[in-house]
Amino acid sequence: MDIKMNKRFEIKNLPDMNTIRNEVEKLVADLEIGQTLFLKEHGCRTEGEYKKKCMQSGHIMKHSHIGYNTWDTTKECAEKVYSELHKRGSYIDRFGFCLDTLMGLPEDMRAGQLIGTGLMMKNADEWKEIGRIVPVQPHCGDNMIGTLNGVKNTLSALRAGVTTIGNASHYYTYEWPGVDKEELRTIDTIKAIAIMGNFKEFGVIIHSNLDDGYGGQLNDLANLVGWAKIERYYCEELLNGGLGHCYGNLFSNPINRIIFNMAIWEMNPNHIPGSMVYGNTTEFGYDFEVNAGALGNYIVGDIITQKNIPTGHAIVPIPVSEAVRIPTAEEMVAAHLHVDKLMVKSAPCFSEFLNWDKIIAEKNLLVACGNLFFERVMNGLDGLGIDLEHPGEIMGAIKAIGPVQLEEYFGVGKADKAALRGRIPVKSTDAFKDLATKTNSIKVQIRGLKDSLTGTKVIVGTTDVHEFAKQMVKEILLEAGATVFDLGSTVSTAEVLDAIIETECKVVLISTYNGIAYSYGKELLEGMQKRNLKNIGVIMGGLLNEDLDGDELAEDVSGELRSLGINADNSAKDIVEAVKTFLN
Repeated sequence: MDIKMNKRFEIKNLPDMNTIRNEVEKLVADLEIGQTLFLKEHGCRTEGEYKKKCMQSGHIMKHSHIGYNTWDTTKECAEKVYSELHKRGSYIDRFGFCLDTLMGLPEDMRAGQLIGTGLMMKNADEWKEIGRIVPVQPHCGDNMIGTLNGVKNTLSALRAGVTTIGNASHYYTYEWPGVDKEELRTIDTIKAIAIMGNFKEFGVIIHSNLDDGYGGQLNDLANLVGWAKIERYYCEELLNGGLGHCYGNLFSNPINRIIFNMAIWEMNPNHIPGSMVYGNTTEFGYDFEVNAGALGNYIVGDIITQKNIPTGHAIVPIPVSEAVRIPTAEEMVAAHLHVDKLMVKSAPCFSEFLNWDKIIAEKNLLVACGNLFFERVMNGLDGLGIDLEHPGEIMGAIKAIGPVQLEEYFGVGKADKAALRGRIPVKSTDAFKDLATKTNSIKVQIRGLKDSLTGTKVIVGTTDVHEFAKQMVKEILLEAGATVFDLGSTVSTAEVLDAIIETECKVVLISTYNGIAYSYGKELLEGMQKRNLKNIGVIMGGLLNEDLDGDELAEDVSGELRSLGINADNSAKDIVEAVKTFLN
């Protein structure tokens, strides 16, 4: 196999597993899991224990994410949502706390990093309070396991009573500009997972959102099922953890959500409950009424799944404002009340008339093909000399291979040179189909698109892990005949500046979704000035917001970006004309 390994460290230099296990034993020797108000109220030691009770009783858990960046505002939001839902006859079981990207770095590595819009846990007291605000179980998924600060964060969360902790998938995709400590990160991730494994018997769950990692970049749903098994292999069989998968951000088809859940549940021999099924956030835009329809569409499938094949996953009512700004407490409550009605009325009616034989047949196909993908990847790694008993070697090698080559060399779809990645998907992911549909719908609106940018060189990249919008714009530019240099995700301004010099591009397109739009744009322009790079056009799109005035809410900064000379029109169908304005 002619696989190109993009190694960032020497995999064989990792410590042996006996050494790592001995270090983990010392870390957990005196560790006691804290008790939250929620777990105390329900008489459970962990959320995993509570989830299993729900699976038996038929109760469907509900989840909301809180995205404020200060402790006081976070606390106020949690109290409002809980009390208002309780007052109106509804409920919520768990809150996800959006921790800032800086939480994934030790303090001595944070200098020079842009601060996002997430929450920073500053001390042990704040960690302890996370489960004492209201009787709703806290979930910590982002910037925990899979980072350079995973061990410290995991220990702090467990002491606070947080017993579902992620995000194992982040190891493959989340990055910090200018920070390249991949060997340390791999060791830290192994240790954090192993720490969780020490409490598996009590119901502690390792959370992994498949859409956040390489799973979200696979085009074939069958391969994604196999990818889930790969994560389960090294988390459970090698590190004794209990892995609970999350998915949903990139799933728009409610039936596919049912089928996929059934497939990964069948490949979950220990029946570790899932964390949550996230909302289909790629369907959400600037039209709140349309977003309400998207909410009703995806979540019916999730309700049906938990009613018929309970897997412990919480359902997630996404507020209609999610794609535009941080949702308010009132909008979170409204989303839950919307879903309550669907849970009582719509889902049971649809469930009765579904063709379950067809659904099961689709599930069986994904399971068979997923197992084949798993075997192919494992055999391929073995052929590359990777120790299949060392989780760090497996993770490091897979990260070096990347999602594109994983599908090209190990995918289970029929080989076809004309197909993307050389294979026809067994069952295309919704994200793959939705991207093609949206991109094509925009292409037909652009008059004279074909070859209209021939000879033009353009740089594209993202400030974070979200690549959907960037990929759509890239496809439009390629159709226009442009030469596109794709820098990938989590790109630093320094990397963009280097690329401008190397490629001699005159236009840069940046997609951003992590609340740093203005700071990033300003830093990029200042870097151009310092390097004497003149007449370079910058276009930014995505979620153009940031907390500029310290009021704890990220607001739209399109106007501020325009005042810097950056195009912030945020319109994919106008992207060709926007590029042309910088070429004159």
